[in-house]
Amino acid sequence: MEGLVKLIATALAAMTLVIAGATSAGASTTIAPKTGVLFGAFPNDGSGIAGLEARIGRRLAIHNRYVPWDFSSWSTFSADHSAGRIPLISWSAAPKTTAAAIASGSQDAVIKRAALTLRAVGGKILLRPFYEFDQPHGHPRYIGSPSQVIAAWRHTFNLFRAVGAKNVKFVWCPMSFDFASGYAQKFWPGANYVNWVAADGYNFPGKPWRSFGEIFGLANQFAVREHKPMMAAETASPANDPRTPHWMVAAASWIRGHNQFKAIDYFDSVSPKGYDFRLTAAPTVLHTWASWGLRPYFHVF
Repeated sequence: MEGLVKLIATALAAMTLVIAGATSAGASTTIAPKTGVLFGAFPNDGSGIAGLEARIGRRLAIHNRYVPWDFSSWSTFSADHSAGRIPLISWSAAPKTTAAAIASGSQDAVIKRAALTLRAVGGKILLRPFYEFDQPHGHPRYIGSPSQVIAAWRHTFNLFRAVGAKNVKFVWCPMSFDFASGYAQKFWPGANYVNWVAADGYNFPGKPWRSFGEIFGLANQFAVREHKPMMAAETASPANDPRTPHWMVAAASWIRGHNQFKAIDYFDSVSPKGYDFRLTAAPTVLHTWASWGLRPYFHVF
């Protein structure tokens, strides 16, 4: 194992993949760095983001958190700014409400409260509303048809802008595999209503193995077409699969060759279905992931 760790670290260190922070030139409009990639995680163990950063010896650029529709503690995201991170807020509408209800205006009080508080928090914030809105009817994130989701998205975006929450950047995020059929694209609200294109995509245990490029390639092509920065808003590979470290090395190389790709958020957790993606579950996986953002290529803001 020690030999594999050294091999992986050497390969990653040799790459010129830039892991950048939010103050890079050109970041003022979308938070996307002019060069390099924002590197972050959803750390779901007892030690949280601070514990993960302690293990890898540096600060992450993005901290992903999941919040329900009726979340009220929006001011707590200031803690990430204080620690030198960008909050990525994954804001679920289901099962509390639907796209039709949002578009009708019945949820305006909820939306305005979030917008006003996040405006007051200040600093750059990435907001991922209704993530995986393309899930089928009956699934946990389903909130309505494409046209209903588009109407809800535009309504939410307009309310944030109406109250002056321009520091909040909207991340549009379907599931990666829905780009192949064209279904994800049916939910596109228009370039004027989106700051980032994103997608969620994984290697799942027991499923056909896919490279990072196979998972995110079509989503990235869509981002290029729409002239938006691209983000892997959720991604991971099984911690106990010996192929995962090599998958990470190849992912770093693939990202380096695709300039539209500007952020990656790793799902460092056990999934709702019990899939173990924890970085701490395998020392080689944690080491390889940490090496993905090796200094001097990793910068904090």
